[in-house]
Amino acid sequence: MKKILYTIIFLGMSFQVSDFNKLTRLDQNKQLAEFFGNAIQFGFGSEKLWSATNADNWGFVRQSATWARGNSGIIDNLILGLKNAGYFNNSSPRNDVLNNINLNGFGSATLTIKISTPTTGVSSTAYTGTKDFNHFFQITKTGASTPSLQLFFDDPNTTLGNDGALIYYRLVDFGSSQFATVGDVITESYTANESVYGTKFQTYTWRNGPENAAWISKHGRVVLTEVDAGRQLCFRSVVRLSFAKLKALTPANTAALENLRTSCNTQLGVAAGNDNLYYVLAYMQKFDSPFQTTAKATYTTAATKHETICNLGTKLSYGIFNVNGYVTDQLTAGEVPSDYPSPTVGGSDFMSVDDAFIRTYAALNQNVGQVSLGLVKQYETTSQSFLDAFDGADQNLKFK
Repeated sequence: MKKILYTIIFLGMSFQVSDFNKLTRLDQNKQLAEFFGNAIQFGFGSEKLWSATNADNWGFVRQSATWARGNSGIIDNLILGLKNAGYFNNSSPRNDVLNNINLNGFGSATLTIKISTPTTGVSSTAYTGTKDFNHFFQITKTGASTPSLQLFFDDPNTTLGNDGALIYYRLVDFGSSQFATVGDVITESYTANESVYGTKFQTYTWRNGPENAAWISKHGRVVLTEVDAGRQLCFRSVVRLSFAKLKALTPANTAALENLRTSCNTQLGVAAGNDNLYYVLAYMQKFDSPFQTTAKATYTTAATKHETICNLGTKLSYGIFNVNGYVTDQLTAGEVPSDYPSPTVGGSDFMSVDDAFIRTYAALNQNVGQVSLGLVKQYETTSQSFLDAFDGADQNLKFK
């Protein structure tokens, strides 16, 4: 079984911050060109999720933590660029369209900047209804009809305690040869305040992944919450894969993958023709070094998940990790060392790993996991039906 499940590629994306002191000597257009030219230089990383060796079984845990930390800076760095260009020196409304701004690694662009000029009725996959945002920033390739990036936010000093911040981007536009073949995949990120825990959450959702070597998933969502008074990160994710695409990427494993597909569908009572495979992961990570992490994961082809892969008996959990990466896996709850996040015991403002896992691959308004959290909210909806609906509709995951 361990030789059957192979590669998933995730983004290890980060933004670089330039030297703002020298920007004060430039005119505004040059300031923006220099800052955003640096800020949109993406750095990517990828890790195997599964391979024949234990050290690689949980590569996604190692890489996803890096990816999450990098992504958390996207909104902050873009807003910081606007602040350092003087856009928030006073409260006067601004509505600027700057043409032919040459951004390093991106090319000529049109920048649209609206400050204290509300954008109303903005929808998202991360919340119900619509929200109104005070400020707006957009990057569009010169001559293009579709934006490459859009950012909506309320407060340049915080993404918490208000409507938060919402961003969309197309990675194919940002000049990385690694992602030149990702096509129309669109990523949405929303950051705001978690009403129950009173702390920051982020959710990243994508659709239209090409399911190739550059981007192996079709649709997916990642949900991150800072919990335990900022001492731990709660990570939850569901990614939809395709057996047919996996076989095309690794032809030597066609027979094994087909056997897994047949076994999963038969065991779970799914139609024999089903080709979708869903990877479900939850983990808790301590923010302090050595960043001890306890994770739980599984695969399914049905609308429900089980402790073992497709309820076939092969068990991944629990896996534990530290600053050096993988430590070991296939532990029982009692075998997880006491200084690691507990598989079974949470706190007043954080979930246990089990509760996080239970609340993953869950539908909107479902009552699962830690009782104090209430029903599953829109931003943490990760059910099969939520992901599959992207096949026929954008569900508000689109440029505005």
